Amino acid sequence: MLNLTPDEVLATTRAVRKRLDLSRPVPRAIVAECIGLALQAPNGSNMNTWRFVAVDDRATVARMARIYDDALADYVRSLGAATGSNYAGAHVPGFEAIGESVQYLRDHMAEVPVLVVPVFAGRPEGAGVFQQASMWGSIVQAGWSFMLALRARGLGSCWTPGHLHREREMAGLLGIPEHYTQAGLFPVAWTLGTDFRPAWRRPVAEVLAWNGFACTAGGA
Repeated sequence: MLNLTPDEVLATTRAVRKRLDLSRPVPRAIVAECIGLALQAPNGSNMNTWRFVAVDDRATVARMARIYDDALADYVRSLGAATGSNYAGAHVPGFEAIGESVQYLRDHMAEVPVLVVPVFAGRPEGAGVFQQASMWGSIVQAGWSFMLALRARGLGSCWTPGHLHREREMAGLLGIPEHYTQAGLFPVAWTLGTDFRPAWRRPVAEVLAWNGFACTAGGA
């Protein structure tokens, strides 16, 4: 376990791609331990509708990596001209580094020691806002707890939904039933170094409003 306070874990758990150690095996016991902590996250009505598919078989990881790569190609094509400087997030500080990081993971996904796919029972298509919020709100909290648990132990990951452009293809590979929804993909590895820092975020004053959406942060 790293010598980090709870606040440090929360502030320095990053989306790790280029600093994943692709050469060091990850014991299944550690993955299971982190999943066990993730299961303590709040979930709708305590229904425990989640499942986690962890993959360390190298042939299966390689096939997952191909699906991921093809799905990202689908995504890029869907953007049309909205790429590069035209991309919606191009104004974000450090955007170019993010793009390089994403491409690095895309190029090296087949080398990641463990891939974890979180899923939940049910499909959000056609569901009302309440039902969708319950579905996603449950798995999101567990997923973030999983990343925090990894960070505390010197491992890292990122929550990437890239393969979901080919969700059914991934489901066929992993035997995921049709009535389950995949929430993303976690590449899991030890990190190269443990010195992660807080990232750029908008100031609290720009995003916090009191007593109504249009009120300023300090408004009554």
